[in-house]
Amino acid sequence: MPFLQGVTGEGGGAPAAGPVTMRVEPEKVLALKTRLEAVRDSISSFIVVNRAALRAQPLALDEVSQDAAVDFSENADTAIEVTRQFVEQLTLTITALENAVHTYKLTDDKSQSSLHRIKGNL
Repeated sequence: MPFLQGVTGEGGGAPAAGPVTMRVEPEKVLALKTRLEAVRDSISSFIVVNRAALRAQPLALDEVSQDAAVDFSENADTAIEVTRQFVEQLTLTITALENAVHTYKLTDDKSQSSLHRIKGNL
């Protein structure tokens, strides 16, 4: 994700593009991951528990009530499918956050090892 410096160009124009240092705080990434897992689990549980209740039952035996129940049930099925896709995207995002923390820790470990070797050679 690109970041721009908060420095404006000459004459108060748009910010000048340039290198920006990004600091990753793994505990904040882990906190976000935990929150997303809670949202995902809550939505998944709601769908499992309420899936049947979301499908409409005809209020009467007449044709209009029967047709309306079919239409409402189709809309519920569509909503459930869209929600399932949302849960899948949350799971992909959670996995990406796990990978980011894992990569960060590996990079941090490698950096520390390099620094210890450099200090040992001084």
